[in-house]
Amino acid sequence: MLIRKKCFYLLNNYSLQSNNSILSIILMKDFQKLDDFLDFSWAQISRGKADKKWPARHPTFVTSSANGFPNARTLVMRRSDRINNQIEFHTDTASSKMLVLEENPRAGIHIWLPKVQLQIQMDVVVEVKVGDITVPYWRSVPTNSRIAYGTIPIPGSAIGSPLAYENAPDQKRFAVLVCHIQSIQLLLLGAKHIRAYYKKTTNWQGEWLSP
Repeated sequence: MLIRKKCFYLLNNYSLQSNNSILSIILMKDFQKLDDFLDFSWAQISRGKADKKWPARHPTFVTSSANGFPNARTLVMRRSDRINNQIEFHTDTASSKMLVLEENPRAGIHIWLPKVQLQIQMDVVVEVKVGDITVPYWRSVPTNSRIAYGTIPIPGSAIGSPLAYENAPDQKRFAVLVCHIQSIQLLLLGAKHIRAYYKKTTNWQGEWLSP
């Protein structure tokens, strides 16, 4: 128990400038309980909201596409909520992902944390919020970040030169993606890998998997 507490302390207070990643990884190997593993992983996800340099702040968001191929892109995590099992992103209503999510709201989220050698994969169902309900969210967006919502022509349009577009912040082009987590799969790399899978339908009890 003492080792586990020390592990949580070191990794939840881990400095990105530190060179002690090997020590952190060694301490992580003490995970023997599924709940401890999930608790630690959620701590890393939550850190992504507070720490702009923490890799969990920029997950890969994966959806299907009209041609059948998966479509992956990096998004900025705006909120994490373990109590309600949610992660939140913002996007432009004119982006291609919006059309895809209208047809299929199921998506995947991937996070890789190199400092602790941890991979987090999540299956989510996406709730899209647009219109007046997003006004409070819009007010919280820094002014210099609002240019991401309202690009003319719309994202993905062909243009004649690299800078042949305008940034025109528009609250009507702002959308909030609330991702309701359905499952979480964790993989911790080391001399002996550790892998586990948790589902909402089993109240996140989890099970160990062969890595």
